[in-house]
Amino acid sequence: MPVVLARILAVPVSVWLPATLDAGYRADNIFALPDAAFSPVPPVAAVAPTRLAAPALTAGFFFGSGVITVAPPTGFARDEFAQGVLDLVVAAGYLGAAALLVARGPMRSASTA
Repeated sequence: MPVVLARILAVPVSVWLPATLDAGYRADNIFALPDAAFSPVPPVAAVAPTRLAAPALTAGFFFGSGVITVAPPTGFARDEFAQGVLDLVVAAGYLGAAALLVARGPMRSASTA
């Protein structure tokens, strides 16, 4: 069940990041490359076979949480409190999804032993 939930969560996650970019987001932004690298990972992993999807989604959600976790301080510094809180909630969602997938791993391997 965690993989199904992670596949579903991958869709809004992959849409959220490009939707929040504004005109001030330039190509010379140091976060542009990590954001661009992360954005396609969840939707591609979501349609992969389960054997590949679980580790790819786990890595994608952990990477995404790192990428998004650096955004809230910027929002708070610009007095954009709502955006900073939203970024924290999204990062928590990424970590929660990754934790569910990690917790799934030992149970599966123990049942096959």
